Amino acid sequence: MAAIILPACNKDDNNEGDGVTLIPNVAYGADARQQMDVYLPPGRTAQTPVVVFLHGGGFVAGDKADVHPHMQRFSGKGYAVVNVNYRLVDTTGLFQTPLVHKPSSIRITEQLHDVHTAIQAALAKTGEWNVSNTRWAIAGHSAGATLAMLYAYNGMNEGGLVKAAANWAGATDFSFQDESQFSQMDPRLVEVYYRAIGHEPKNANKLAYMAVSPYWIVASGGSIKPTLNVRPENNELFNMPDVSKILYEAFTNALNTKKIPNRHVEIAGADHGFSKPGNWEQVLNETDAFFRQYVP
Repeated sequence: MAAIILPACNKDDNNEGDGVTLIPNVAYGADARQQMDVYLPPGRTAQTPVVVFLHGGGFVAGDKADVHPHMQRFSGKGYAVVNVNYRLVDTTGLFQTPLVHKPSSIRITEQLHDVHTAIQAALAKTGEWNVSNTRWAIAGHSAGATLAMLYAYNGMNEGGLVKAAANWAGATDFSFQDESQFSQMDPRLVEVYYRAIGHEPKNANKLAYMAVSPYWIVASGGSIKPTLNVRPENNELFNMPDVSKILYEAFTNALNTKKIPNRHVEIAGADHGFSKPGNWEQVLNETDAFFRQYVP
């Protein structure tokens, strides 16, 4: 596989990213989406930590290319970065009128299997890449952040390989009090929930929605890893009221109750995509500091 030596992202990067080697489109499965970009920092050793990154896109969209400059910059801080594409929830008929109601063969469950397969493929390459096979963490943005937490807390995290998780604007709780809540939501979003989770949003299926909620996994115990939560101040999505502040505070309280090391950071003025000047710098710096502390 051809490798590319990358220059720094831009003049504001403090030269971070210089000398980073990119190995693009490493396949970890037969599907075209099952590929990952690998960023290797200069001067790496068998102790260089590895961070797996999962892009956002509401489980139905997004691509590793969306975060390329940020992954290059983060690798320049001394990390090997495995930037993973995963198969997406089917959107067929989602934007038609009338809306098509149908299941998806790819759900959150299958996406987590993709993450696991990618991690195992990368783990097998640690000797070739000259990076650590024990000092691993996982991070993600939006839906990718939710997947990152679910994986870190899941039994698929074999032997506790992934030592810490960073949640950048991800959903922490899909649970609901009553199915009537969904009547107030955009039907397309309700359909995405159904296709991604694989169960109708009905009272009889409350446990299925709790099972893919990091909050409820923490609340129920288990092998929870140190978690960084980075929340943009203005986290509106889908023209819905932003309740993430309340949910992140509840999630932080749950982590504290279980005595799980964590940090909750709010990026002032930031939107869901951290698109304002300086936002990404703060996100990456906070993540770097957290991983340095909790990925021994």
